[in-house]
Parts: sequence; C-alpha cells; structure tokens
Amino acid sequence: MADTIVLWRTGQAPLRVRGELLARSESSWDTADPEHSGSTGRCEDVRIYRTASGKYVVAIHHRTQWEGEHDTNEAAVLPSLRQCVDYLADKVPGWMLQDIIKALGEDAVAEEVE
Repeated sequence: MADTIVLWRTGQAPLRVRGELLARSESSWDTADPEHSGSTGRCEDVRIYRTASGKYVVAIHHRTQWEGEHDTNEAAVLPSLRQCVDYLADKVPGWMLQDIIKALGEDAVAEEVE
C-alpha cells in the first residue's frame, strides 16, 4: 500500500513521496543505551522508502540536544537498495546500517562476487 509522505530536507525543498516504508532504524543520544549514536547529545532516525515508480528514498533526521545546534533533515532519491546502503555508510553508525540491511533482506543488498 502506497502512502504519501512529506520528507523535509534542511536547506532544500521537501520531497513528497508516494510509497511504502521498507526499513527504519533509530539511534539514541543516551550514552548508556546500547543503541547510542556514538556522538554525545546527537542521534539519528533513518528510513528507507520504495516509491510507487520503483525508486528508493533514504531519509535521515539528525537530532541534537545541544543549545545553539539545530535538528537537520536530509533525503536522497536513489535507483537501488544497494545505493541506499552505500549512501548511508558514511552517515550512520555501523550497527544502524546492519539493522537496515537486515530489515531490507541481505539478498536485496548483497554485493555480488564471482
């Protein structure tokens, strides 16, 4: 079932996406939490959507507790799930990326080697 979602992007126009949520992972800013972001006072919420036309959208909401800093949002439209994983590799902690890969299914994003 396709829903319409508006994804905000800091410094850019929002994206209006018609699609379905495939995967989600959240980190915590609590340093005692096993899902700690790795950055004191900051955390992320990552979502991957498949659009009605077959494209993929990665959305990241970066939150902060720090005075003087602002929450930010980014989103990218990509042609494949593998590119979604590559996009996230530098943006989120490794454990979050593993959660996303598990939610998507390893076969859907596995790198082929022959």
